[in-house]
Amino acid sequence: MEPIKLPEEMALWNEAFFAKVAELELCVSRYMTKAEVALVKEACFFGAWAHQGQSRSSGEPYIFHPIEVALILTLVQLDVDSIVGAVLHDVIEDTDITFEEIAEKFGRETAIIVDGVSKLTKIRFSSKLEAKAENFRKMILAMTKDLRVIMVKLADRLHNMRTLGALAPYKKRRIAKDTLDIYTPIAARLGMFALQTELENLCFENIYPMRYRVLLEFVNKKRISQGPTLQAIRDAIQAKVSSVGISARIAIREKHAWSLYRKLKKRGSLSQLSDIFSIRVIVNSVDECYRVLGIVHSLNKPIIGRFKDFIAIPKVNGYQSLHTVVFGANMLPVEVQIRTKEMHIIAEAGAAAHWRYGEVYREQNYTKNKTREWLDSVTELQNSMLSSEEFMASMKEDLFPSEIYVFTPNGRIIELPKGSTAVDFAYAIHSDIGNHCISTKIDAKFAPVAQVLVTGQTVEIQTSQSAQPNPLWLEFVRTAKARSAIRSYLSKLSYEDAVVIGENLLENAMKQKNIPVAKLSEEILNKLAKELRIESVEDMYAEIGSGKRPASFIINRLEAHGLDVTQEYRHSHHTTDNAQTIEGAQGKKTVFAECCYPIPGDNIVGYWQPRLGELEVHRIECRNAIEAATKHPERCYPLAWKHQEKGIFPVQLSFIIRNRRGVIAQITNELMNMEININDLRSQTINEGYSRLWMVIHVSDRQFLANVFRNLKKLENVVRIGRQNDEAQIVG
Repeated sequence: MEPIKLPEEMALWNEAFFAKVAELELCVSRYMTKAEVALVKEACFFGAWAHQGQSRSSGEPYIFHPIEVALILTLVQLDVDSIVGAVLHDVIEDTDITFEEIAEKFGRETAIIVDGVSKLTKIRFSSKLEAKAENFRKMILAMTKDLRVIMVKLADRLHNMRTLGALAPYKKRRIAKDTLDIYTPIAARLGMFALQTELENLCFENIYPMRYRVLLEFVNKKRISQGPTLQAIRDAIQAKVSSVGISARIAIREKHAWSLYRKLKKRGSLSQLSDIFSIRVIVNSVDECYRVLGIVHSLNKPIIGRFKDFIAIPKVNGYQSLHTVVFGANMLPVEVQIRTKEMHIIAEAGAAAHWRYGEVYREQNYTKNKTREWLDSVTELQNSMLSSEEFMASMKEDLFPSEIYVFTPNGRIIELPKGSTAVDFAYAIHSDIGNHCISTKIDAKFAPVAQVLVTGQTVEIQTSQSAQPNPLWLEFVRTAKARSAIRSYLSKLSYEDAVVIGENLLENAMKQKNIPVAKLSEEILNKLAKELRIESVEDMYAEIGSGKRPASFIINRLEAHGLDVTQEYRHSHHTTDNAQTIEGAQGKKTVFAECCYPIPGDNIVGYWQPRLGELEVHRIECRNAIEAATKHPERCYPLAWKHQEKGIFPVQLSFIIRNRRGVIAQITNELMNMEININDLRSQTINEGYSRLWMVIHVSDRQFLANVFRNLKKLENVVRIGRQNDEAQIVG
């Protein structure tokens, strides 16, 4: 390659330019070959020539910015294509240089990186949600093609944040908010901790400058007051590990400002911030990590419940370390982190660490593999029919989740976001498992598929090839993969099926919100469809049924139309087309009233509904039946169950429960253990201490129901239990 001369205008900057190029050469020479170092240097001169006539707001030639971006990436030792790509990352966007020219001079891999960054540079985040969501989608999808593109872009954003300089405060805040909203979660998800923390701190400083300064002053004071305690713990650990032949690097580290600020918002005051500093121990092997843990606990009393083993179960971004919190002098809690050298490199560089090792290590790189799995799930999400806004919401949930770790029956660990259900678990294993899921066992006990999982549980999914996703699942699943797969499956429904399912979903959602279905007039539905720019009510039902539009969204719009949310008495019916089960019906069509859910063994009465041509069957003590008999005694019929009546009948239970965590799960688990299906469940807070709970279950008769009552009354937090229309009140 022929040497490239610097433009004449660079003459005044020659000394600074050559110094900066020499700095970059020195950094890359630590891990690159001589030929690669020469290529990086050549790129610097080529970039200076290409950007001639361009300068930064500071007045310095533009080429200094891309060289600084490259220097940032040398800290994680990215490969030569990435470093050259960083030096040239604005060449296609800002000059007449083409993709082909870069490919010819520096290789096709470099040209692809430069082209990818150029496309990202065109993205401008708008205050309008729709535009912002679409731009976010483009950024994420660029990352799925080559991770190095987003790494260069992250370094580019970091240098821009470092040099906001004399921009107006409102511009600084806008840029910082976009960075905090979009770039830092991506850096976190890729495990690039060092870059993430600097970005977050710069954002904090520019969004809340006064709070940033106050927090730093507080930390400075704590550094002085807590320093002796921290140093004593560090020295004691160092002496002990050295005495047993373990070579360790031990340092006191300060938690970064943005992390402390988030803790401050949760705890409410600076006085509640005690864990500002931590001690980090870096050793040579995993075995030594656990040996050092034992030493730390022998020297200082550990705080129960504050130990986390991220070596056995790494975080979703590949982070591995042992975390424990011990008491120092004056009962000061101090966190100690223990990890190997390789774990430390990955903790700081994340997915970028993939380029620092040979091929053997690359194949074993947990972070690289987990990142690839995540990128595959992003691609799958893109192939779904989500709108840009839905894609953005789904991605944000998956970018930086609080994780839980659950197990398959054969011991495989499944990582899920906090709040995930058994359905999310099923889809995490495979889309086919999720699509054909019919029931689940959690720790060997039957449980609802909607049950929220917690770390440590073993989950087993039962499937049937005839089963298909339930559209109601969209109301509770947590992961983007589950939502995408369910919507994809539902999109294949016929129009007629989607309409029927959608109408049923809307009615069920209304019942759960206590909105009377009777008030859902054609006029309101047509008006709502028009507002949503949907051609007809049937098309609106089809969108709900095919998963394109959640029923909860329609409910919110209905409530905006002022629909009364107070439940009116409606005679919804469990219907039978004949009177085979009832004596005294005189051949009339009978229906079982859902206000009291009569079952075999109950004393029953019939109430004739002339307009419907139906005989409603009520429990004799039902308040609605008593009221109807008072007004129209001529319409009442004495009824009885036929002998040896067999079948499964719905019955609604009414509970008063204490407001304790997990009480509803205890009730549903008990019912599942009795192999009882739950059809409906809703709750309402009575006061600070108690709630009312209703659920519909299926039983055979009163004797079976009595057994259900006996088992449920044994539960500590069940105060009262009865059937619907029974009196159930808190006394005192």
